[in-house]
Amino acid sequence: MILAFYPADWSPVCGDQMALYNEMGKYFARHNAQLIGISVDSKWCHLAFREHNKFHFPLLSDFEPKGEVASLYGAYDESTGECSRALYVIDEDGIIRWSYLSAVGINPGADGILNALEEMAETKPGSMNQLTPVNSNDHLLGNTVAPIELVEYGDYECPYCGRAFPIVKDIKQQLGGELRFVFRNFPLSRIHPHAFLAAVATEAAGLQGKFWQMHDIIFENQRMLSEERIIHFAEVLGLDTERFKKDLQQRSLMDKVEQDFESGIRSGVARTPTFFINGIKYEGEWGDGQLLQYLKTMLTEVSFTAA
Repeated sequence: MILAFYPADWSPVCGDQMALYNEMGKYFARHNAQLIGISVDSKWCHLAFREHNKFHFPLLSDFEPKGEVASLYGAYDESTGECSRALYVIDEDGIIRWSYLSAVGINPGADGILNALEEMAETKPGSMNQLTPVNSNDHLLGNTVAPIELVEYGDYECPYCGRAFPIVKDIKQQLGGELRFVFRNFPLSRIHPHAFLAAVATEAAGLQGKFWQMHDIIFENQRMLSEERIIHFAEVLGLDTERFKKDLQQRSLMDKVEQDFESGIRSGVARTPTFFINGIKYEGEWGDGQLLQYLKTMLTEVSFTAA
């Protein structure tokens, strides 16, 4: 069993955290693990929150007596009257096998949960929080031997990824041959119903040599991502649309999107967009020039070291 205590329904960080866990259902199911979200909100608030976000796991109202369950786990904050942001993985004997207390404003992600479940099953495949190295399955744009590698995990229907799109495009233009860029799929399809199809569409376009063109046109039109519109994008790009339609149904392309998603989970991705620079997760701000300035500073350091 996985217990996820969180401060409040409807807060942005809690919403992101629970949306991520909603996508993780099949991964938890591999270990026969059930997730339960717990906060001190009322059952009516929970019902509305769960229905709005289409969650597929139960929410427990620790409302009356307030914080009783959270207190048993040391996850109740008396000063705020809210649950702490705490995670517990409990085995079939009721023993807590792993726990984690996160800062209230930080989404703790799901990599720690998955790691704990795999350790319990003695099937741990490798280290968490490490970026899966860029490989031949990735779509890479730019100089293959550039000193800076920027990897983005993104969701084509995520408004924040939409805002990041022109920023990343400007970064690519400004850094030129000093940067290689990789985009990996991380569709949160429970809250963004067209994101998975859009991701598969870019992979299908890639089979005809136009991954990046489809990537761009989808982000430029991310509020219009019905299947009909996506096929129209294929026509605009000059793709063989009949082949494209068939490729949208390819299980191998869907598997590629799911593999990207799982690699993101294992790398500690908790929301979109998430960036990695030379294999290290970037924790800073990416808007208003911060990411570009960080990369320029890093490039200067790399050049100084090389000299």
